[in-house]
Amino acid sequence: MTLDDLVTRGEALHADLGRESYLTGAGLKADPAFQEIYERYRDLQSNAALEVARASGIAPLLEWAVDLRVGRRVAAFEERQLVWEQQAVLRVDGREIPYLRAAIELQNAPDRAWRIALDGARAAAGAQGLNALRRERFLTEREVVLAFGGGADYVAAIAALSGIDLAALDAGAAELLAGTRELYDDALARLVRRRLGLGLADLVRADTGWAFRADRFDAAFPPAALVALALRQMADMGLDATEQGRVRFDTEERAGKQPRAFCAPVRVPDEVYLVLRPAGGHADYRTFWHELGHAMHFAAVGRERPFHERWLGDNSVTEGFAMLWDHLTLDRGWIARYSELGQGGRAAEGEIRDLLFELAVAELYMLRRYAAKLHYEIALHRGDYERAGPLYAELLTEATRFRFQEADFLRDVDPGFYAARYLRAWQLEAMLADRLVEQFDEDWYRNPRAGGFVRDLMSRGQADSADRLAQRVTGGPLSFAPVIRRLVALLA
Repeated sequence: MTLDDLVTRGEALHADLGRESYLTGAGLKADPAFQEIYERYRDLQSNAALEVARASGIAPLLEWAVDLRVGRRVAAFEERQLVWEQQAVLRVDGREIPYLRAAIELQNAPDRAWRIALDGARAAAGAQGLNALRRERFLTEREVVLAFGGGADYVAAIAALSGIDLAALDAGAAELLAGTRELYDDALARLVRRRLGLGLADLVRADTGWAFRADRFDAAFPPAALVALALRQMADMGLDATEQGRVRFDTEERAGKQPRAFCAPVRVPDEVYLVLRPAGGHADYRTFWHELGHAMHFAAVGRERPFHERWLGDNSVTEGFAMLWDHLTLDRGWIARYSELGQGGRAAEGEIRDLLFELAVAELYMLRRYAAKLHYEIALHRGDYERAGPLYAELLTEATRFRFQEADFLRDVDPGFYAARYLRAWQLEAMLADRLVEQFDEDWYRNPRAGGFVRDLMSRGQADSADRLAQRVTGGPLSFAPVIRRLVALLA
């Protein structure tokens, strides 16, 4: 096998996997065929392919070659999980709730007793139906990564393959948790007292969706206006949100559709899907803008870019662009200009202030949650995947103040330390946003020069890792400092 063979076959594999991910995740196909796809590309999982990737000297190609071996070995587990999730039904207080709608129901349920019962049923069903499957999946992944990726253990092997210093990032996340504890506790206490009538000691995981729902602002973010507003705002930046039709939107409610929005690149840059299952309110707007950042990034990549820059590399970068877009919906000026709140004159100023406060608390919750997740996952992957439930509940509860359930200790884990990519994306996004404000003013989100600047960065795909991109654009290393500065300003 030559390097050209590897790249050509790799491109075809990603197209097939991307289309299958879209069809199954969007609820358009009930029987996933990932195993069949991997079987058609067995040559990419051969020792010859691995050696070609290693000999190329291109680090993302080697990481990808190992990931392919993982993907093929865990495909059966992924398929079984998808089918189980699509078929599982929760029975609570005489009602039947599809498992995949549980998150949406929890987010929209003001009845606390109902939320707690539903979340208990969700966790129990997941533990019974998924935990053994997830355990086998992670054991298989660890086995493959250690066999072909090198490193003293799974954590070290992933760090070596990805180029991400997980220990240093974990240390930075620990400092973030310590440095924002007082700010978070004070802000969260104010929010849940007003929103739920509860103290910090009373909070449970079932409260999270409703606590941060911000439903009294729903009228300012009508579902029917979502796509049209995205097109309008991107046009203000001199950008086409569809990238000349290469980005296709799927925002319909559909049974079997995953509750977690996603972007599915099928042919980069020519065919990219943005999939959202609506839940209501501002959250839909923020989620849509997040996936729009991904979609426009993939669709903007230059066709002349090599395979490893268009498809592979540090996903902290695409997550950084996604966050750059979704954080627009947390900007005071953006809300005043693009939401219905902006039509209320002086009376709306207080509403915008209240909304921004709620959004900032939710943002800090998510940031602290992922900081704790990284620390937990490092411990989990160095353990035996059997007895980590108490540690999971302890770390996530301490970080968020919501009492998490031990039963979720395997369900709430993304493969390959994706939590690290999110944390680096937070850092990258805040640094890029500071640079855009400095160069194009606070309302850069409606400046065509800023649009051209960002699109030029997107057109590079993932040629740079997040740390190299931050250094190139801002002259500094990745840091949580600008993330925290923004949150302090919003919560002051």
